[in-house]
Amino acid sequence: MDPRTRWIIGLLLALVIGLGVGLAIVAGDDDADDSETVTLQTETEATETEVEPTVTQTTPTDGGVAPPTGGKPDGSGGLGAQP
Repeated sequence: MDPRTRWIIGLLLALVIGLGVGLAIVAGDDDADDSETVTLQTETEATETEVEPTVTQTTPTDGGVAPPTGGKPDGSGGLGAQP
């Protein structure tokens, strides 16, 4: 028999044996998939909270501008006004 033919027959035989072993492994592994599996699912509820803005009034300190102390302006005055 030709050496080349022996190599081809040997490779084909190894391929058939390998496919048979792989098929046996896959067939045996499918039985394990039929087992009962427990899956835990949790649901979380989103809560919406409304936050009202807070307004704070501060008085300037250390070089800030002081609030006016006089009454309402009467419309007189300006750049050329005399006190």
